[in-house]
Amino acid sequence: MNSSADLPQMMKIVYHSPSLSLREWQDQMENYGFTLREVPSLESIEPSTDALSVILFDNQLAANGGLQGLGRFAADESPATVVQVVSTGKTGLAAGEIPSHVSGVLQQPIEETTLMLSLRGAFWHAALQRSARIENRHRSILTRNLDKLTQIGIALSAEKNHHRLLDTILTQSRELTNADAGSLYLVEETSEGKKNLRFVHTQNDSKRIPFKQFVMPAAKTSISGFVAVTGETLNIPDVYDLPPGVEYSVNKSFDQSVGYRSKSMLVVPMRDHLNEITGVLQLINAKPSSDILIPNPEEAEKHVIPFDHAVEHLVSSLASQAAVSLENSMLIESLERTFEGLVKASVHAIEQRDPITSGHSERVTELTCALAQAVSEIKEGRYADTAFTEEQMKELRYAGFLHDFGKIGVREHVLQKANKLYPMEMEVVKNRFAVIKRTLQAEYQEWMVEFALAGKRNEVEKLRGEMNAKVAEADRYLELIVRSDVPSMIPDGDFDGLMKLGEVTYKDFDGTEKPYLTAQELKALALRRGNLTEEERKEIESHVSHSYDFLVQIPWTKALRGVPEIAHGHHEKLNGKGYPRGLKEEEIILQAKIMCVCDIFDALTATDRPYKKAAPLDKAIQILKFEVKDNHLDPELVDIFVKKKVYRAVTQFKEAEYAEPAS
Repeated sequence: MNSSADLPQMMKIVYHSPSLSLREWQDQMENYGFTLREVPSLESIEPSTDALSVILFDNQLAANGGLQGLGRFAADESPATVVQVVSTGKTGLAAGEIPSHVSGVLQQPIEETTLMLSLRGAFWHAALQRSARIENRHRSILTRNLDKLTQIGIALSAEKNHHRLLDTILTQSRELTNADAGSLYLVEETSEGKKNLRFVHTQNDSKRIPFKQFVMPAAKTSISGFVAVTGETLNIPDVYDLPPGVEYSVNKSFDQSVGYRSKSMLVVPMRDHLNEITGVLQLINAKPSSDILIPNPEEAEKHVIPFDHAVEHLVSSLASQAAVSLENSMLIESLERTFEGLVKASVHAIEQRDPITSGHSERVTELTCALAQAVSEIKEGRYADTAFTEEQMKELRYAGFLHDFGKIGVREHVLQKANKLYPMEMEVVKNRFAVIKRTLQAEYQEWMVEFALAGKRNEVEKLRGEMNAKVAEADRYLELIVRSDVPSMIPDGDFDGLMKLGEVTYKDFDGTEKPYLTAQELKALALRRGNLTEEERKEIESHVSHSYDFLVQIPWTKALRGVPEIAHGHHEKLNGKGYPRGLKEEEIILQAKIMCVCDIFDALTATDRPYKKAAPLDKAIQILKFEVKDNHLDPELVDIFVKKKVYRAVTQFKEAEYAEPAS
């Protein structure tokens, strides 16, 4: 008889007919790899998934109705096969009575060779049954989860937020495998070229476990390190009972500290598009159902099962998709950080040209994003259904930083103008008045000398008095000019004095008549509000168009393509009297309306404007409400700004309170 070395391993006979004694062939059976284990009844046989079993039954079992009990061994869960033993002088079951899972018939008396051949065939039948069962289970798992894996891949590709992506990877992996817990490690390379593993995320259905990132060497001594180094997938039924000779071990101290029991574990490498290992996905404690909780070691021993080998391929595929998605996410995040850094550097460079408004763009950005968030949280009124997405918030953030970028197209001295006259212009005026006084003094001195030589003392004193009066008048005029130079409301008396001063002239050294103030100087000093002339104001206002012209040339992504329009509309007013396009309320996008409120508030409260004092909080809010009455600002946005204390988004108002005045 041929050797049974090519037979399936772990073969055992778990039941045999009472009428059949196999003891006489026990030695021969062991030589052929068969193991005999007698059991008292069919009910005591547990289907085995780790061994191939053969059941022998005889006519007595069939006559007593035991065939029905054999039926369960034909189920997919059991790899057992059945051999019918027919007693001497008896006939076997009729063809129509033989169950489909009966693989053969033995007629007594049985010869050794016949028995061994029959057993050999029965075990091969059991092996084929087991292979078919495994194959069917794998196919079922793959079929059941293929669509789900596709949907997971789509979800991973769509998620750009790095932290949510980590959470999605673990959640979907655990749902796919009914894992109670899981962890994610990312591979990092040191400057010396060594690799570390960073513990970046964890989940656990049964325990609230404190999370803290840590870094450990990527070495074969730990399970996750072994997978990161070798690229092998590990499917361990019990991490507390590792096979002898493995290089890795498990540290039980963490389990002990939180009262948990890690048992089965599936650890899969995450490979990027270059097949480089970028991380490790570790799934812990497979369960028959996701509803089961295992909050303590006892429940773990009771419920935890090994991870089905059929899901390894699925999880490996998911891990690879996750690795590519993570790589893309980190690349996008890196590009966004680079772009935002470039944006901030550009804004800083612009503000260096205009130090008067330094910090304005950042404050407006914080206020705008805070107001947009507040609008998203409102559940009543005009904006009850408005909710800004994360991408829209990012769009607002970029628009906030860049809304004044067009100042690069405005002349620097106009940007930095603090008073009505430029410093050089004021210097020219002061020098002119010095000349005026010298001219007056020289003219009167000449007359006084003539009268003195003529002996007309009274006339000399009279001229001296006139001279001093003229010089004092020039000083008063200069004081009026200096006072009027400050951007504030001009008292009527001062305004009338300026108008009169516009008609006063003096004789220059060459004898020509010249005005105390030029027409341009008088025009600037006579401004009732602010410090800019109409031409200068238009030049300043042109920064909005310059911003748009610059921003519209940037190839924004689809999610950020609204940045130019938001910046373009942040100075428009609901009544159509804003700039640069004079848009009406329905033509202004909501994000621009939000930024307009915040831009005005910051302009009112900024502490770094030399041409005006910062308005206190209550005064600034009062002015915002005046702007609403004048149909400049959206009333609901201003109301939300006040009630939700959006002003606290900037440093100087972190703890500020505003109480609505009693009606």
